[in-house]
Amino acid sequence: MATDSASCSPAPYGRACAGCSRAKCKCFYRADGSSCERCHRLGKACEPALAVRKRKARTPPPSSIATTSTQPASRLEEKLDDIVTLLRSQKQTQDQPRRHTRQPTRHGTSASSLPAPQNPDVMIDTTANVIHLVRPASPEASISPILEDVSVHDIPDTLAEEQLGIFRLAFISHFPLVHIPATTTAYELRRQRPFLWLLAMALSTRSTTQQFAMEETIWHIISRKIVTEHLMNLDLLLGVVCFSAWYHYFKQEKPFMCMLTQLAVSLAFDLGIHQDAAANPPRRSRVLAPSPHRPRTMEERRTIIAVFRLTSSTWSAYRKIEPLRWTPYMDECLRILSEGKETQGDIVLAAQVKCQIITYQLTRPPTNYPAGGESLKAPSTILTDALLRQLNDIRQSLPADLRSHRAAQFYLDYTEIKIRESQSLLAQPLAADDAAGLSNLQRLQELDAALTAVERWLGLLFEWPARECVGADAEMFAQFSQCLVVLFKLGTLEQLPGWDLAEVRQRADVFAVLDRFSAFVAVLPGKLGIVDADGPRRGLLFKVNLLVRAIKALFLAEMPGHAQQGPTAAADSFPTPISGSGEGSETADLPEFMMEPYLMDDVLLNMMYDDIQLPAWDFSVG
Repeated sequence: MATDSASCSPAPYGRACAGCSRAKCKCFYRADGSSCERCHRLGKACEPALAVRKRKARTPPPSSIATTSTQPASRLEEKLDDIVTLLRSQKQTQDQPRRHTRQPTRHGTSASSLPAPQNPDVMIDTTANVIHLVRPASPEASISPILEDVSVHDIPDTLAEEQLGIFRLAFISHFPLVHIPATTTAYELRRQRPFLWLLAMALSTRSTTQQFAMEETIWHIISRKIVTEHLMNLDLLLGVVCFSAWYHYFKQEKPFMCMLTQLAVSLAFDLGIHQDAAANPPRRSRVLAPSPHRPRTMEERRTIIAVFRLTSSTWSAYRKIEPLRWTPYMDECLRILSEGKETQGDIVLAAQVKCQIITYQLTRPPTNYPAGGESLKAPSTILTDALLRQLNDIRQSLPADLRSHRAAQFYLDYTEIKIRESQSLLAQPLAADDAAGLSNLQRLQELDAALTAVERWLGLLFEWPARECVGADAEMFAQFSQCLVVLFKLGTLEQLPGWDLAEVRQRADVFAVLDRFSAFVAVLPGKLGIVDADGPRRGLLFKVNLLVRAIKALFLAEMPGHAQQGPTAAADSFPTPISGSGEGSETADLPEFMMEPYLMDDVLLNMMYDDIQLPAWDFSVG
């Protein structure tokens, strides 16, 4: 080959033959002058170019034009030859030694320092005459389009590893939406899942100022990359689910959990993970070969179940959007996750979702439920007994080492509270002619069971270690508010003979619980080293005291006048809306501190006021 090339002379500028001109290759004239080297090697007729660059075009012989126009197979061969030449040139470029930048020591490294993908985007099958699209097999083979946006936050390796450990321990253990192996470093997570890495760093940081700065980047990625540029991948979906679940860390004036929940559902549907891959076959194409059927991965199955849990949490908190419609494919995903083959967090997530399904059967409105209609009626005894059996089956199905798992126990106890509440507090009034008193005794037992379930849930809350309780998501606050509402109803129920209000308030007084909760949260920043931000905006843990005072005002406004003079000592010491003392709280006006923007529509206050005033828990004899 070297001898042949030495005996050839390159064609002058603009004098290449037609074949070399189309292929954009260098044209070498052979020594005998019969044809060029490339046409001779390919066995083609070497014809002069139809036009000379920057010169007057030559008119080729008519026979040459006719021959060219009547050879479609030759044109197709030339196009394939051009593509092969291009791919070979790319392969030669990749085989050359690369010059890497220095190893990054901080997580603020730009995307340019990461290795470029080494797999081609297309592959030609010459035997089948088709072109295959080749996608990277591993996340490291492609660079995330948001990596440059995330790189503005420079976090040292040691601190990033510490925060990732907090994210695993406190947040992922409570809501196992993703499995991050213990061997995965913070740097690797940032390369593979940059948006999830950003959320992990924002939630686990001890600096509230840095948390708010990361929030701006999160909103930029959501508004620009997802909404405007229509980017979608599993990392972006996981980030949106994570941001929605712990939105109370970033909430300012208006809640956005419902909006982001709908965005997460849209991303899940656009990615197609809401159904089995076999149920949505790709469209056939004459040019591109159909991609082989790929079964769903555990990460995809876990993500769609996490999306369902998020929608159920949003329903539990706001009652505005209903949970994602349950399908047989999701039932299959739930069954696979319940086996816990990859991580025990999947078993916890499956148990939480099973509890949410039971709770939704008690809280969902009927199909013909009118807007602004009456409150929901109590379910039948047959339904509540069946739900209690289902709940007991969920408890028994948990492995022995997970039956004491706090995240699972919260959901199990809360589900029992909702069932007991529907049995007792939402039941119909007692009949006047109940001479035997059997219904009265049964009602007392149901009320005591509801009170015991509330005590058990509150015991889990106040025994929660400080380093783990910061991972409480939005539904935990909704569950806490519902426990307070049930406890308030049990402590003010006077129409039922035999129900001792003094004993109820001695066991669990709603105002004492609120004071204990306020003291419990007040010491968390000092124990965890969390520093509040400078300026008027405050972090979540630094505004709980105002939130507790607002909840107290709601309860005091609904308490009977004579009940405030009773054993509720915590209520007596709390300034009421009208006088600033413990007397005379019956007023519709709220305290001035409750007019704060971040309190007026908070998840703990959004539905409590309506739940307290529900008339269905009136036990007056009809």
